[in-house]
Amino acid sequence: MPTSGVQFASTFDSSPLQPILSNCVRKYGFADEVKWTQASELNQYMVAPPSGSENVIGTIVAVRLEDWLRDSTHQRGTLTDVTARQVLRSHLDEFLSQLAVLALRGRPVWVMICPSTGWVAEHYQLTTLCRTMTNLFAMRARNLSQLTVLNWPASLSTGEFNDRGADEATHIPFTLSAWEQLAESLASQISNWFQNQNPDASRTNFQGSAELAAFLQGLQVQVELIAAQPNDLPHANRILRTAASFSLTGEKPTIPESEVQAIVSSGNCYLVQVSDRLSDYGRSGVIVASPVAGSLVVDLFSLSCTVLGKQVEHALLAGLAQVASYNDLRRIAFEYQPSARNQPTLWFLESVSLSETGNRFQVATADVEERIRQAAVAPGAWSLKVSSGRN
Repeated sequence: MPTSGVQFASTFDSSPLQPILSNCVRKYGFADEVKWTQASELNQYMVAPPSGSENVIGTIVAVRLEDWLRDSTHQRGTLTDVTARQVLRSHLDEFLSQLAVLALRGRPVWVMICPSTGWVAEHYQLTTLCRTMTNLFAMRARNLSQLTVLNWPASLSTGEFNDRGADEATHIPFTLSAWEQLAESLASQISNWFQNQNPDASRTNFQGSAELAAFLQGLQVQVELIAAQPNDLPHANRILRTAASFSLTGEKPTIPESEVQAIVSSGNCYLVQVSDRLSDYGRSGVIVASPVAGSLVVDLFSLSCTVLGKQVEHALLAGLAQVASYNDLRRIAFEYQPSARNQPTLWFLESVSLSETGNRFQVATADVEERIRQAAVAPGAWSLKVSSGRN
């Protein structure tokens, strides 16, 4: 049985923290393990988490602003206050947008903002600038309702927790004692968060912001809805077995392959292809939509976690409206089945359609464009192609 995990990612090398935080997480009992993302992979993880992250219940992101200056120091050898300010400002804007995209996946994101008092800040005499920009980052992060900003431990308020030699040589900024105190503080604060959590609080993952809208506009998301072919069977099999957060039915780990084969060959199955300026995600979703009594009835609608937070679901709703309109179907209906982790799907359906009876949601084909305009953070910030190959 899969274990629940917390993801940890940071802008610096945090490898000494891994075993300590894992023990603390298990001690407090809110997760079974800690999964690790390297600093070099952080930005990619926030906009497109890797496969295998379906069991992650939340992500801790530790941010130290001076880490954004390390590449500049290697390239130039010197770093002025003006140049550093420009670099920090540029990274700050994009990083906040990426954090908001991460939070849109419907799972909590906890941000630990670390003081920039390490080797780069000291060597280039940028401590004051880094402190100012860190305060600005903290203020803007707290204004993003999708995020929870954790408190930096008061016990680490002195310079004794820094290991500037290791920071310069290996990008490991803190002493062993600091890692131990940081792990305890993180686990304690997150445990308290779970205890105090309002069950409806995570619904804010559909709230927008100007920063996030601008980021999504520049992401250049391309979505294609493609009639399933026999060679799509492995893709459909993988997606239906693993897609959990965004699925009408939840993941189906024990679904027989014969059933998947019947779905692919039904004549009503579509595969979803997604790419953006960062990556090509390939086959990333499965939809089964059938004409029934004047409606396009959607029985399966599953998206891989790697494309969540990019408004792909809104683009696909527009694609389904094209299919419905082409076939003179006046309504689109979704058959939703609650499961352990597909609550984000319900929130999406509630934002774009009306509950008809029980778990059936319906939207008039003619109203889809307006519904998307009201619900999406950045309406139309995608390109869409529907390749049905049939009526």
